[in-house]
Amino acid sequence: MSIVKLANGVEGKYLKTNKFKTSRISVNMFVKADEKEIAAYSLLQMMLLNSTVDYPNYTLLNKALNELYGASFNGDIIKFGDMRLIKFSITYLDDKFALNVSEKATDLLLNAIFNPPLYNDKFKQEDFENNKRLLVEQIESEINEKRRYAIYNTEKAMYKDELAGIERYGTAETVKTLTNEEVVAASFKLLKEAFVRVNVVSVSSPDNVFKKISEKFNKLDRNVEKVNLSTYHKAPDEVNFVNEQLDVTQGKLCLGFAVDTDKSREDVAKAAIFVDMFGGGPYSKLFTNVREKQSLCYYCAARFDSRKSTFIVDSGVLQENKDKAYNGILEQLDEMKKGNFSDDELAASKMAICDALNSVSDLSSSLENWYSMLTFDTDETLETYIEKIKNVTREDIVAKANSVKLDTVYFLGGLKGEGLNG
Repeated sequence: MSIVKLANGVEGKYLKTNKFKTSRISVNMFVKADEKEIAAYSLLQMMLLNSTVDYPNYTLLNKALNELYGASFNGDIIKFGDMRLIKFSITYLDDKFALNVSEKATDLLLNAIFNPPLYNDKFKQEDFENNKRLLVEQIESEINEKRRYAIYNTEKAMYKDELAGIERYGTAETVKTLTNEEVVAASFKLLKEAFVRVNVVSVSSPDNVFKKISEKFNKLDRNVEKVNLSTYHKAPDEVNFVNEQLDVTQGKLCLGFAVDTDKSREDVAKAAIFVDMFGGGPYSKLFTNVREKQSLCYYCAARFDSRKSTFIVDSGVLQENKDKAYNGILEQLDEMKKGNFSDDELAASKMAICDALNSVSDLSSSLENWYSMLTFDTDETLETYIEKIKNVTREDIVAKANSVKLDTVYFLGGLKGEGLNG
């Protein structure tokens, strides 16, 4: 699983496995971008997934994929700390079972990325407007999922002066202002300035795939260094309280925390176990106490972001229980700081995370995604990270708990309710 240099700012990683009849190529493009650029990249990706110069509409593109024994072409945009990961991937029948499919699949993938369907240096205006409308609708629909909406707004408040605070696709208002020319410019900027990690999951050698990708990128005038993924977030001296009112029956209470974590994967493992013990599975402090024993929440869970060294506890509560839930969450954090947890709880957390990591390799997509989400300066494997998880001690958990600082409290309540003010 060694990393090979394919071009300036372009690396390749071969994830060899014989578990699948398919192979997967993923081109992961990492950028630091402001809100306007993120919106442009989001719209660009949507358009590139539907047509290319060789396949100018989705029907022709889908026909080409079917001719490759039902290959699938996908993409995603992922918040990656202060960066955005813009991903394009193709999954196809491995060459072991069909001749030269990898070559054709690679050509199709590269054609989509490098040859957008431009006519007189612009996208077809009708296609451009249709995709813009679809992206706006997708962004605006996220308010309908109130749990996700509350987490987004907590992140926005926590990272208000950082790139991580920008919404995943940018705002609907920004997308509406995009011009055809701006999105075309974004396509060339992405190719020239993004740091690129190419992952190949296959039983077959990736040499031909890497060669084709190398040739494409080496034709560009690129001067890209490995970029700084993100800056760890530091909590302010005073907690930020944010209250919002909508026509909802179930309130959403989110608490954002910063936790001290250095750059080592060992320390990331310690923080991951701490957050899981605090608010992960059914063995966690928040589940067993705040949700079950005290019945203060419909759900109460914590999620760790290793790229910002933060975690958010999100919960669904009745309006009248918001203060009790807030206090209950902080009380359980104090219990962790005092070391008031059992060895069985620590063992349960380790087992749950190790089981989840062991299942990553069950799908080529999840295996590739795990490796694409690693920081650029490590060649760590799933197996070595699992060992780091197993080596976390009680003392590590207590130390992590005592490094935690409350940053932001966000409450989404009904129109007639009151908020939280500390």
